[in-house]
Amino acid sequence: MTDIYNLGSSLQKLLSTLKLNRERVPLETLKSVYRVPYEELKAQIRESVQEFVLLVACRHLLINPEFSLEEQTAVVQDAIDRSRIPKEIGRSITRDYDVPKIHRMALKLREEIETALWPYIDRETCLVADLADIEKTPVIYNTLTRQVYQEGEWKDHPLDLRGTLLIYRKQEDAVLPGAALLQKGEQTL
Repeated sequence: MTDIYNLGSSLQKLLSTLKLNRERVPLETLKSVYRVPYEELKAQIRESVQEFVLLVACRHLLINPEFSLEEQTAVVQDAIDRSRIPKEIGRSITRDYDVPKIHRMALKLREEIETALWPYIDRETCLVADLADIEKTPVIYNTLTRQVYQEGEWKDHPLDLRGTLLIYRKQEDAVLPGAALLQKGEQTL
């Protein structure tokens, strides 16, 4: 959280400087007389925004260790490439100069990435049956997220899996999106 806070704070300072420059100095003058520092400021902002958004959107993403990192990385990249959010962030930078708004958009991008990765995470969803009380209704549990599916939503609820039977779905027929993306990438090479 500190990294995000510090990066957001320095980004806000850069955006405030850009806004102040644009309000006080005609754009033609910024692009001619002050061209070098103006371009450096814009480059610094682009770099900071990219680092900030990637930190918010991709830090501590849940990855299934049973599948290749390359495949899941391809899914993440595809989700980013398909999303409209990076372009919206780009437009918002010089229109709003608002880091909290950029943060909210980066969180939406993270949701899109997590949705794209869900087929990999869902592979670890199972029924958990209590062997001591086999008549008891099993719970739906994801061993990666450590969440239980109750009342139509996933809820944080780590389970002690000792003395339980985990029943996974047969999944050999399911095709994961990353495999197709990697094959597509190989065909274009």
